[in-house]
Amino acid sequence: MIKIKILNPFQGRNEPSFRPLFFVKDMLRDYSIDITESNDYDYLFVGMHDFINKKKTLQESIDVGLENLSKITGDYFLFDGSDSHSLMGSYEVFTQSNAIYLFKQQLHHDRSRYKVPKAFNKWFMGSGSDLDLSYDIPESTWDRIKLTGWNFMSHIPDHRKFLPINTNKNIDICAVFGTGNGNPSYDHMARNDEYYTSHRKQIWKELDKLSKKYNIVSGRQPWNEYMQTLYNSKICISPFGMGEIRQGDGEAMQLGTIICKENMSQYNFGANVWDEEETYLPYDFDCSNLVEQIEKTLGNYNNYSYIIDNMRRKYLEEYDPHKLCMHWYNIFKNLDTTSYE
Repeated sequence: MIKIKILNPFQGRNEPSFRPLFFVKDMLRDYSIDITESNDYDYLFVGMHDFINKKKTLQESIDVGLENLSKITGDYFLFDGSDSHSLMGSYEVFTQSNAIYLFKQQLHHDRSRYKVPKAFNKWFMGSGSDLDLSYDIPESTWDRIKLTGWNFMSHIPDHRKFLPINTNKNIDICAVFGTGNGNPSYDHMARNDEYYTSHRKQIWKELDKLSKKYNIVSGRQPWNEYMQTLYNSKICISPFGMGEIRQGDGEAMQLGTIICKENMSQYNFGANVWDEEETYLPYDFDCSNLVEQIEKTLGNYNNYSYIIDNMRRKYLEEYDPHKLCMHWYNIFKNLDTTSYE
């Protein structure tokens, strides 16, 4: 039995980062993995709360993270539970520490993309920020950066509860999402909200071209009103925010609404439900084909109902708890320091 201990599992960002693992805690024992609170463990799981502090400058965060990790004896893994594929702050700590692996919820398929300087190391945010970052990752290091096997769509078990699809939808497009509310937010002292805010406002601007032809609900709504809007909508525009996957993706799937979002093909999510034109409707990040995609779908909506069914089926396959357990069984099985049957 492999014993793992999670350091400060309920502190800050660690709680949502490790939540999917606690969902399968009992099941993991059938795969020879035991989550323990004892100090008698084989591997320590260290979440980003204990090695990343986005309220500090990037260098200050790295220094504090390395200092914290220097106090750990024994083998440990790092978990960057941030929303996106970005390696900001975690890569620096990982490569200067004794961590065996760095785990992410999503990554670029192609590691060479990390070489290109991007705002906060997020490809979709473009460049020109106060914190453009790039990483030239050697293959030997890339081999030690792994996927957790879960992501934001794993966090809410109720996502597996699907409502019957509404056959009398009276809203064509749901474009209800936030744009930062004008309140600035920061990562490592650099403002980060302007990038996704401008992108989301561009989506609304594109949808204005369709406002005379289709019933569109946009802006922000109270939660209960938003859920009713989503249930009554044929298409949900679900744009990137600070990361690629948002809670609205799971909600649209539950409520039987077609998800339309930026193309996801360049990202590796481990548990991956994103098949173009099969489980969601993709559009380019510059929104140049958003109107075309929507008109094509709404013009023949009844022939696109398969997308909802495909997404739900793929979700149940990819987010099967036994698949997650097997993923972690294989992580330990392939470790040179692990010996068990």
